[in-house]
Amino acid sequence: MKTTTLLAAISLFLGGSALAGVDYAPPSKAVTYEAPIVDTTCFPAGFEFSGFAAGFFPDSDRYDDEIGGGVSLAYFYNENFGFNLSAAVYDTSSEIQNYTLDAIYRIPIGCVAPYAIVGGGVHTDGQTEGLFRFGGGIDFRMMDNCSLFADGTYNILGGDIEEYTTARVGLRWVF
Repeated sequence: MKTTTLLAAISLFLGGSALAGVDYAPPSKAVTYEAPIVDTTCFPAGFEFSGFAAGFFPDSDRYDDEIGGGVSLAYFYNENFGFNLSAAVYDTSSEIQNYTLDAIYRIPIGCVAPYAIVGGGVHTDGQTEGLFRFGGGIDFRMMDNCSLFADGTYNILGGDIEEYTTARVGLRWVF
């Protein structure tokens, strides 16, 4: 009986001491995940090159409605504001060339950006006149470095040449 009591006392002591106190677990290595930095804007700052087809729609009968085309180079300081240097040629009764510098303010909504245009330049068709223009357009970013755009401007000229509207559709490449 003494051995049974002694054996029970030792079992209670060892069993009780094993269950007493705070639980112990080896320290685990906490894994933290940082969210990757993703550029969420489809319209970053930088240079853009464009090629476009254009329509020429005069307010008077001096010229016919015609098509033409051109190229442009733009630089955006941020996703909203930039400048665009453009050259366009239209084949009316005489060849018309436009060289313009425009300020552009775009408002990106996801990967679509409506924009406003205000600028000026030179209109030449044998005689050269200064021009002021304003308008708007929309830019659809299809890939990281390419977009489809469409815009229109109303052109007010000095001198004898009547005002006219231009409409452009083209592709823009970001670099």
